Amino acid sequence: FKKKEIMLLLEGITYTHPDRDILFSDIHLIINRQEKAGLTGNNGTGKSTLLKIMAGLLEPSSGVVRTMAKPFYVPQVSGQFNHLTIAQALGIEGKLQALHAILEGRVTEANLALLDDDWGIEERCREAFAYWELEVTDLHEAMRTLSGGQKTKVFLAGIMIHQSQLVLMDEPSNHLDARARGILYDYIHNSNHTLVLVSHDRTLLNIPGKIYEL
Repeated sequence: FKKKEIMLLLEGITYTHPDRDILFSDIHLIINRQEKAGLTGNNGTGKSTLLKIMAGLLEPSSGVVRTMAKPFYVPQVSGQFNHLTIAQALGIEGKLQALHAILEGRVTEANLALLDDDWGIEERCREAFAYWELEVTDLHEAMRTLSGGQKTKVFLAGIMIHQSQLVLMDEPSNHLDARARGILYDYIHNSNHTLVLVSHDRTLLNIPGKIYEL
């Protein structure tokens, strides 16, 4: 493979639980730019753990992870985000606060650095929520007020909001109704992003060009 085509590279990845049990060892994987790959396997084999290692949220016990773009991670949603607002869950609260401070006249170096010239952040949020058919009028609304499907859509909207070329999804069709799953399947089918999908959803797993089993 030409190096410039590689988007994600795993070299000798091993993960050991704190109790010293080895979950998986010596995993090597190359995902090229705009490639779509499914990751499947029995429960307990470590699919979600491996995805978190790819996302940089967990350190492997040994091995190297290289990514050519900052990954955007769509987590498997339960109640773990209930204490956050939508903006906090998406990691954009600071940017939004800086934007409003600047618009109100507080043009400080700190606010400009936080905003990082992303003047379209609110418009992109509106477009992303509209794409996923998620009615959000207040980005400071608490995640705990949303249904499981709505929480999943918040993170799916984050793909467009953060504009990452590398997207990692953990069971993204969970909690979604039939219409939302249809939008998800269309997105995956038509996307030019590099995608890695952990799923048991057979319809979803029929879309990527490659399937890896853990």
